[in-house]
Amino acid sequence: MDQNFTQGDNQFTFAGASKYANKTTYQLNFYVKDNQINPLEPITANVRTRSSGNGQELPSKLMQVSEDFYTLVVKKVPDKQSSLFINIGTKKQLNGGISTSSSQPISIVNAVNSHETSTPNDRVLAREYFKYMVHFYGKHITVYRQKVKVADKNIATLMATLRKQKASLSVQTGSQKAATKQKISDTKSSLKAQQTARKNAKASIKTATIARRKYQKQLQ
Repeated sequence: MDQNFTQGDNQFTFAGASKYANKTTYQLNFYVKDNQINPLEPITANVRTRSSGNGQELPSKLMQVSEDFYTLVVKKVPDKQSSLFINIGTKKQLNGGISTSSSQPISIVNAVNSHETSTPNDRVLAREYFKYMVHFYGKHITVYRQKVKVADKNIATLMATLRKQKASLSVQTGSQKAATKQKISDTKSSLKAQQTARKNAKASIKTATIARRKYQKQLQ
């Protein structure tokens, strides 16, 4: 999960796979970042057992769950198939613009076993979208918290450096003093940059937390 790839004008993130009860039908979910898809030219998908050559084309259906979330149901997947090779684009792109050699391999080895025997209804698919978005924002919160920790560490280092530089300045003269003044100026600039980075990361944590809570409520 969370595998990123680009097809056509869009960047997709693999959002997990499940294997239906019949063991030959798989459901793959995809998140679309900065959706550039024209609603008048909807996207579809081609799925093969290999990236090129004599790979078998499998019956599949791509469904839009939300503005930025799609579900791909693939049928008749051969036993012991470890990956599916996918092309996503408009019919025009798939018929001429996107070659099978540029297909994206998606591992299905860790697909979750599902009790589903047919394509789930809209309500079930919507819940999968909500669950992924909770994961999506949770991951972002973790990243931003790490950025705060790094900024805190850098700020402490720069503050200690600044104190030493100011202490040295009091006993220096001439060119040595001028050089230290420049170092102090550079340290202050670096300190300000780290403080800004910390502030931005904290704001991003707040925004992501609010968004995650909204999706969590949808799951209640």
